[in-house]
Amino acid sequence: MHEDLFRREMLDARKQRWLGSIRLPVSRMGWPMAALATAALIALLGLLGFGRYTRSESASGQLIPRGGLLNISAPAGGRIARSHVVEGQTVARGQTLLEISAELDSPALGAGVGQAVGAELALQRERLLAERDAIERERGRDTDSLRQRIVDSQRRLDLADAQLQLRREQAAQAERLSQQVQPLRAAKLLSDVQWQQYETTRIDSLSRVQDAQRERLDAARELTDARAALADLPRRLSERRGRIERELADIAQDDAHNEGRRRIAVLAPRAGRISGWALTEGQTIDAGQRLFSLLPERAPLQAELWLPDRAIGLIAAGTPVTLRYPAFPYQTYGLQRGRVAQIARGPLSAQDIRERTGRPADAPAWRVLVDLDRQEVASHALQAQMRVDAELQLERRRLYEFLFVPNVSAPRGLALTTTQGDAP
Repeated sequence: MHEDLFRREMLDARKQRWLGSIRLPVSRMGWPMAALATAALIALLGLLGFGRYTRSESASGQLIPRGGLLNISAPAGGRIARSHVVEGQTVARGQTLLEISAELDSPALGAGVGQAVGAELALQRERLLAERDAIERERGRDTDSLRQRIVDSQRRLDLADAQLQLRREQAAQAERLSQQVQPLRAAKLLSDVQWQQYETTRIDSLSRVQDAQRERLDAARELTDARAALADLPRRLSERRGRIERELADIAQDDAHNEGRRRIAVLAPRAGRISGWALTEGQTIDAGQRLFSLLPERAPLQAELWLPDRAIGLIAAGTPVTLRYPAFPYQTYGLQRGRVAQIARGPLSAQDIRERTGRPADAPAWRVLVDLDRQEVASHALQAQMRVDAELQLERRRLYEFLFVPNVSAPRGLALTTTQGDAP
């Protein structure tokens, strides 16, 4: 009965009171840790919201002078016959740099084929020059001869005129005499034989007049021919001289072609300074082989870099560039700075890059020129064709953009560069 007056739960609790009460302990570091976690979360959110990440692209290339590095290649195969310059020499535009010989030897001729052809052309030239000199000597001699012929023809013509006048007078006298004896014949005072003698004399005088006329015509014709020959002499001599000059021009052209095949002169396409000269006389070279380079005088240096497609769309003129020169270790001399100055409008093939720079390339790349902040490193002057490694800053984004917005569009003002084939 006593047990029914109280609840069982109370009775059980009174039985276990001697064990003591249950209390949950509270750590003293709880609030500081909560505050620290909250601060870390706020810092992380601030870093994601205000922190920035710079994406860069590595590239390599070489230093070239502004205005370009002009590579000189062999125009034809052969051997170097003569060298006119040395490394570092300053040359003028059009100056002969070296001569390449493509001479072919012939055992049958005992000399080179080109040399034998040149000797034959020289003999022909000497013969034509002698003939041309003879024409000049003949000019005076023929002129004097024709003038003397004109004088003689004029004298002959004068004599023919005098003789013709005399023959005409004789013919007139014979005609008058024949008319005077006509009455005597009619009166039978003159025999037929005598009359025939008078007629024969008259006819003979007329024949002599005709002979004198023919002789005068011959003299006049000879005088005319002599005068025409004298007037035509300059033209005939000019034609002969012109023919000789044409033959000399043909020989000169053949000689030039022969010499061009035998020996080719390599001329400087512009003024500059020789760089990379490593040629010796007698050395054999191939057509198109890169021989040396020509640097413009007093031109500032630029870095020529080659970038892949993945980076070219994110750079523009003025993009910062960090430079390292293997000749000046950055651990000792530090990093150098520059900015993008020019970007090519299209990529070059791997073969073009190899031919242009001599450096290995296995994929198309874009040519980028970088202006250097300084032309020296710790008082050491930079030299053209030095190798350079570079880091280009492509873009800067906030961290949350890299994490949550991977497809953010390119920055404004950055124009897309297209090749000619991709243009709409």
